[in-house]
Amino acid sequence: MALDPVPHIRKLAEAELYRAELETRRLAKRLSYVGVGVFVGLLAFTMLALSGFLALAEIYGYPLAALITGVVLAVITGILLIIASREPNRADKLEVELAQRAIAEARLELRRDYDQAERALNDMTFGLVGLMKNAGGSNVSLFAILLGIAAAFIPSLRKILASFIRK
Repeated sequence: MALDPVPHIRKLAEAELYRAELETRRLAKRLSYVGVGVFVGLLAFTMLALSGFLALAEIYGYPLAALITGVVLAVITGILLIIASREPNRADKLEVELAQRAIAEARLELRRDYDQAERALNDMTFGLVGLMKNAGGSNVSLFAILLGIAAAFIPSLRKILASFIRK
């Protein structure tokens, strides 16, 4: 049984990139609405304020014309900003949830591969890796690990070490 975590790492990386792409696309879409809203608001402010103000000034006078023009432009800008601040729709939320699920599955598969590799190494070294892990690495030397690896490949050394480990 060969341990090859590369496919799982690739799957995790692809899932993470896909999720990041979704978030970036959504953010760009939102920012474009805000940008268009601000641009239209400024353009509207310039054109409508000027023409509306002049037209209303002839009818109502300058103060009331300025008030009416300002309220209309504020309402238009507010509507555009409300559109930009909407929550993502159901399809977008589902898409992100599926991407998050793929990431979680890829991480779980990597964790399983890591645990399997750790168990195989621990079995191969007669539990020395487990001892080192439990002891915080302070009581087991590199020599002991190398001796355990050598014992995994040399049956006579394995018998000698097994008799010491059982004691």
